[in-house]
Amino acid sequence: MSSTQGSIETQEAIEHFAEALHQRIGADRYRLWFTHGVQFDLEVGDSPDDGEPTVFVIIRTSGPFAAQRMGNSFATELRAAAMIACGERARYRIDVEEAEQPTPKKRTRAAKVAAEKKATTKQKSTRGRAAASRSTTKTARAAGRSSSGRSSSGRRGSANSLASLLAQSNAAGNGASSNGKGGRKRSRGRVEHDPVAAAELPGEDDEHEEDYYDEDEFESDEQPVRAKSRGGAKKSAQPSAALPPLPDSQPTGGRTLDSFITGPCNEFAFSAAMMAVATPSVATPLFLHGPTGTGKSHLLAALANEFRTRRRMRRVVLLTAEQFTNDFVVSVGSTGLPAFRKRYRDVDALLIDDVHFLAAKTATLREALYTVETLASAGKPLVFSANLPPSDIRGLTGEVAGRMSSGLVCPLAALDQQTRFQLLQRMVATRCVLGCDNALLEEVSELIGGDARAAGGIANLIGMLQRMFRREPTIDEIRRYGGDLLRSTQVAPTLRSIEKAVCETFGLEGDGLRSKAQTRRVSEPRTLAMYLARQHTGSAFTEIAKHFGRRSHSNAISAISKVENWLASGKPIGAGDGAMSAQDAIARVESRLRVG
Repeated sequence: MSSTQGSIETQEAIEHFAEALHQRIGADRYRLWFTHGVQFDLEVGDSPDDGEPTVFVIIRTSGPFAAQRMGNSFATELRAAAMIACGERARYRIDVEEAEQPTPKKRTRAAKVAAEKKATTKQKSTRGRAAASRSTTKTARAAGRSSSGRSSSGRRGSANSLASLLAQSNAAGNGASSNGKGGRKRSRGRVEHDPVAAAELPGEDDEHEEDYYDEDEFESDEQPVRAKSRGGAKKSAQPSAALPPLPDSQPTGGRTLDSFITGPCNEFAFSAAMMAVATPSVATPLFLHGPTGTGKSHLLAALANEFRTRRRMRRVVLLTAEQFTNDFVVSVGSTGLPAFRKRYRDVDALLIDDVHFLAAKTATLREALYTVETLASAGKPLVFSANLPPSDIRGLTGEVAGRMSSGLVCPLAALDQQTRFQLLQRMVATRCVLGCDNALLEEVSELIGGDARAAGGIANLIGMLQRMFRREPTIDEIRRYGGDLLRSTQVAPTLRSIEKAVCETFGLEGDGLRSKAQTRRVSEPRTLAMYLARQHTGSAFTEIAKHFGRRSHSNAISAISKVENWLASGKPIGAGDGAMSAQDAIARVESRLRVG
């Protein structure tokens, strides 16, 4: 088994492990058990189950009692922290280390003879003192029998008990002190009185009682040796809990504010993130929304990293809404809600990605609302992200949507062409073996959509083509081998998708735009849907009018002029609480179309 101690990756993994363990067991228990005389390390070896390479997190402690208690009390937490820091195949092991002990000096045969003579003289002297002691004891007993029987019996019983205790104490001390090779020995009396810990203690080895002599060597250099306990602590470190590990803060994966590429599409959200780092308690909660691939998760990970490093926050929790929901469900059936609430309300910062996953989950939304209220009242930074703004997420209660909108709501649009070009430049520089002409990258950036993940796929494609052709690929070769990827990034809206987006924006039924109703609540959204269908699809006026209630093509033609007048005058569309300006309505519908 090889050790990885000393590398930067090892130190970062150890820090992630310590932080994850600190968050799971709490500050008090972590300070009590894992800060005094405990060291963390990593080793890479083969798993005993399948023989595959596995990373072991080593917890080194100074005694078997501490090791046994750690293994029994924190088995689940240690295993979960190891998996978070080093991957799902990671394991942990507890090693017991004793204090460094000097090896005995090497003695010559002459020194051995002198030691034996000294031991013989000491034995004779001890026998003489024992004989004198026995005679004195007999005299004392004879004198004691002349006194009253009851009082003498009581004193004799006390003396015998005291002598018995002293003898037992000396015997226990001699047995503990003999467990070593030389120098100063350690006593394990406290561990032996624990019936659980005593069963895990390693057995004594007779070879430790032997003296080491060398007839040819006369050096007396002392070299420290480090002894490890055998078997006991390792056996007690096996996980005993059957519950699954609870979710914890996700690693940031190198996503920082410096590596975030800004442009007109995300400049406002990036400025809000910088403000959240400078003054965490001002713009909280911070809500980021936009279609997939616009950098929401990148900003959340970057903010978590800044909170930890720049603001020195110890408990920064970054997770997805799915992990939050799963943790809530597991806590209801096992540890209970008090432990769940303590885990998420005693934090320095909370960041939740994909909040739209919480929609229509009544119990989870209620706990999320109370958690947000508690942290916001304490001035703790809160950051959320979703594909839509809080007010547009159907199934999100009004209280939760209002609380998440009370800080700052920042949109992220699909990446514009210039931002895609800069992103491609950076990805090609880090992923490709050869350079790439900027003219080619600019042409490719015009073909792909606004999804940053698609840009990563194109960069990988260019790198693969470079390895295959041993040169820079042409635009035709990129189209030939990456045509599916280029087409998949451009999702064209359809009449049905536009109808669905308009209905969701104005809160109408699924087929409300096809009805014969002429009320303002229905007719004006229908007119807007016809306008957007003409703008985003290649459908003819007749096809558009037929789709929206089998109307004549003149209705679709007049819809264009009506919406243009609404945009110029700022007239609200719809009725009641769902009314909004034409410009705002178009922006919301197009945002839903990008989300899909």
